[in-house]
Amino acid sequence: MKNGLRRYKTTFWPTIIGLAILLIAFFFGPDDLAHKLLRFALNLTLLGLGTLLWLAFFSQFILPVQKVQDRINAFLHLIYYLTGSHGPIARIENGQKPPQDPRSSYGPGLLILDTASAALLRTSQRFTRVVGPGVVFTQPGEQIADVVDLRLRSQTIGPRPNEDPFAPRRPEESQAEYESRIRRSNETRAVTRDNVEIVPQIEVVFRLDALPGQGNTEFGYNPQSVQRAVLGQVVNANLPLDTPNRLIRWEQLPAQLAAEAWRDLISRLTLNDLFPLVPNRLRISGLLNVIQIINQRLTQPESPTLDAAGVPTEDPVPSREFALLTSRGIRVLSVNIFNIKLRPETDRELLNRWSAGWLTYARQEREQIETQRRALAEQARDQAQRVFIETATRNFTDLNMTDSSKTTTLPSTNTDSNADLTDEMRTVLLRLLRGHLALIQERPGLQALTQDERKQIQELITLLEARLL
Repeated sequence: MKNGLRRYKTTFWPTIIGLAILLIAFFFGPDDLAHKLLRFALNLTLLGLGTLLWLAFFSQFILPVQKVQDRINAFLHLIYYLTGSHGPIARIENGQKPPQDPRSSYGPGLLILDTASAALLRTSQRFTRVVGPGVVFTQPGEQIADVVDLRLRSQTIGPRPNEDPFAPRRPEESQAEYESRIRRSNETRAVTRDNVEIVPQIEVVFRLDALPGQGNTEFGYNPQSVQRAVLGQVVNANLPLDTPNRLIRWEQLPAQLAAEAWRDLISRLTLNDLFPLVPNRLRISGLLNVIQIINQRLTQPESPTLDAAGVPTEDPVPSREFALLTSRGIRVLSVNIFNIKLRPETDRELLNRWSAGWLTYARQEREQIETQRRALAEQARDQAQRVFIETATRNFTDLNMTDSSKTTTLPSTNTDSNADLTDEMRTVLLRLLRGHLALIQERPGLQALTQDERKQIQELITLLEARLL
């Protein structure tokens, strides 16, 4: 009420003062009545036109608009505001719905949405349109039906990190706190095939389905996704009609679907499938398979399922969760499952099983490591031989050997005349030695280990070069 009075005083006091000046000039002017009336009408017209021109001029600087129609709407809505016939005027930030004044909900209004917000508008009879970031001029009777946040969202359900979902009510815990703790644990509670309860925390990262930069915002604005998310909200028929939480909002759907997929997959496995007694390096544990399949069921059109042994099947099936999220305009980016809680007796049983089987597991680990070591040693040996051959024969590419059509007679080792090497044999040996020396010089690790051998090779190269001269 105070803002309305201040607005009227600001608007009409200058007008009243101007009219008072005109009336004083009319009654106390020296001219006759006809000239007074003519002058009064002219001044009144100029006053009205001047006021409208000044309002039209200043209205162009009130809102960040660029189009001609938006500038006209800015001027008209300023008139509506000054006359008190405007509709809702609100600023929407970070996807939060602002409070609305029911007394100003029927005239043309104004909405300013930041880059992270979008809204669905309605009248008393129907939904009208979806609006995104920027300045929006509403029509008479339009109101805000709902507001959505365009930013990346995350929701975590399940027990809190410091809570024990299986503990009875503590003396210092009130009944309301105990019921809240049990309700949080029931959000993600699952039962294995051998009747073991598991309660984790589930975190889902999601957003409305839009491309980054779409709709002139870095977060992405897709009107169809906004409309699907708001209009596709589900009603929980198990709650009373007057319960505020009876309407399940769109941002609650991804976590609920992840929890349903978690219960479905866990019910197909046993405790040993999830936490095997002896881990196998060649096979992913059942728990990791469950987490991977849940991610695929919420992020991909098709996903594998688990067989009776807890192994993912090769033939994918359509993802019901992904189809439902797509129909609601929601895109899930990732699902994280952590802080898994078991009953205390189940924890002790797992600990005893792992303690009893640690020796078997250690032996298997040693055998696997030894097998890997032998494979790596064989691979390194083959690689070293290839490198040695390539380096040692590098200097033979330009060597002109004797014509193969001619018969070459190897020297006999029993004659004294062939006791010394021929020049051709010295050349071959010299090139081999140079290849060995290049191999040592190219690898710093060999230089420190073969200092004496490198010296001997250099001496042989010098001796053979002297014989060839």
